[in-house]
Amino acid sequence: MSDVPPPKVEVPEETTSKQAPASSGASSGASKPGFNQELLIKTVQTLQFAWFVGHLLTLTGIFFYSLTYIKIGVRAYKFWYTVALFGILESFGILIFQIFQKSGSNVFSVLKNDNSQFFLLSAALLFLRPYVLLTLLPFALYSVFHSLAYIQTYLLPVFGLDKHAISKTIGDFVANNNVKSVQLGSVIEVYAYVWLFVRLLTFRRRSLVPFVVYTVFIKTRFENSIFTRNYIKSIEVKVDSLVNSVNVPAVKQGWTTFKHTVRKTGDFYLVNDYTKEKLT
Repeated sequence: MSDVPPPKVEVPEETTSKQAPASSGASSGASKPGFNQELLIKTVQTLQFAWFVGHLLTLTGIFFYSLTYIKIGVRAYKFWYTVALFGILESFGILIFQIFQKSGSNVFSVLKNDNSQFFLLSAALLFLRPYVLLTLLPFALYSVFHSLAYIQTYLLPVFGLDKHAISKTIGDFVANNNVKSVQLGSVIEVYAYVWLFVRLLTFRRRSLVPFVVYTVFIKTRFENSIFTRNYIKSIEVKVDSLVNSVNVPAVKQGWTTFKHTVRKTGDFYLVNDYTKEKLT
């Protein structure tokens, strides 16, 4: 499976005709920037707009849920947690719907897609409710770039700003930082997994099943994402160095056994045998 970042900000396909010029009449001043009500009405009636709303809900929910960690609006933490996850389900659900339209009833093909894995994880988080902020932060990061891409492509033309400097600024920001955002998202996902493991070790409430679910998720991310693989391998190198510097035979043996067990487990691929991918 390809791991090129741009699909992370790909707007759902549909009704591309709404990208038409801001005005249809010769006497309506089509060459002048300005608000186009007709284009706005067409825009809000599309599947892309519902996808965009999902990302807005995600960002809003995660923002206010984050504030509860500094004792602001604490009593509403469940509400904002739910809002965030419903937004995630909406945005990724729309993408999965379109994937189904393309692939027909090939369920396994759909499950191999990154969007399906994010959707299933968010559904599990909503059902299990571990209330761990780290598990939501990658979604916030992706939603920022998804939203910016949508604003540039669909909303700025509504206000006649598609040729404005702000459009170029947004486009440049997305182009220059998209890869970095995907890399950072992968790092946060790994940290979230570590934190869920710590919660399990400390017998926190609702810790076992979320950890198991996230283990499967990280496994699929490792198979699909070169960024996740590279980061986990960098951790392995650091631990190797640390273990060698300690120079305790029992520790070395334990670490070697652990790595061997993980690699044997890794030989079973859930969604993608990345070893068969061509290096580019």
